[in-house]
Amino acid sequence: MKKLVLLFGLISSVCFYSQNFSAINDILEKIESKNKKMKDASGYIINNKKFVLIEDFEDHSERHILEFKNDNSITLIELIDDKATGQTFSNIFSGDFIRKKNAISIRANYLEGKQIAIPLIYSLYLMNANDIWYLKDINTSKRWIENNNLTKKKK
Repeated sequence: MKKLVLLFGLISSVCFYSQNFSAINDILEKIESKNKKMKDASGYIINNKKFVLIEDFEDHSERHILEFKNDNSITLIELIDDKATGQTFSNIFSGDFIRKKNAISIRANYLEGKQIAIPLIYSLYLMNANDIWYLKDINTSKRWIENNNLTKKKK
């Protein structure tokens, strides 16, 4: 009798979990069908492109310039402007990236040619809105805008 109850409990729990998973899948499909912003960007080439992130704080401002190269390597330039003294400090990181469709994983493990103990790691998602390409940081929701979109084109 105990084995029968245990077997019935096991089978019913599997059915309940599969129904719950199915409901979650249905909800996710509805959300994805409403939000068509996340399009497949496999055809967009990021090699030799620059993306910029600008952050402004009370005591300093930071500019991050991320450049993708042809050989799956990156250069990350970090410029820090001190508002009190007016001085500018820079750090130049280099490393590599891996891209799978829209997801881009960046590892910057060299600081000015010397390997660092804890590398900078970014998980970015390539997005497009009104013909403006940008990278959205998955962890912090910060946006790295493509450099071509920051400069005005003269006609």
